[in-house]
Amino acid sequence: MSTTVIRFVRPDKPSPTIVRPRADALLTRLLSALALWLARRRQREALADLADDRRLLADIGLTREQALREAEKSFWR
Repeated sequence: MSTTVIRFVRPDKPSPTIVRPRADALLTRLLSALALWLARRRQREALADLADDRRLLADIGLTREQALREAEKSFWR
């Protein structure tokens, strides 16, 4: 993560250093979170579609109830 270092100079005290994340690092984190949320939403929609086919669910080791429970979760969880 990129950071910007800002130094404040005061003659009566040693100069403290404040480390602040750069705007581009924050934007990268935001875009990564959005991409993760979209991927979760797509995966859960696909899982909901699979819930009616017990053979496919057996292939991935889930019951219908487990698949539906996971598909009902919010994208941010």
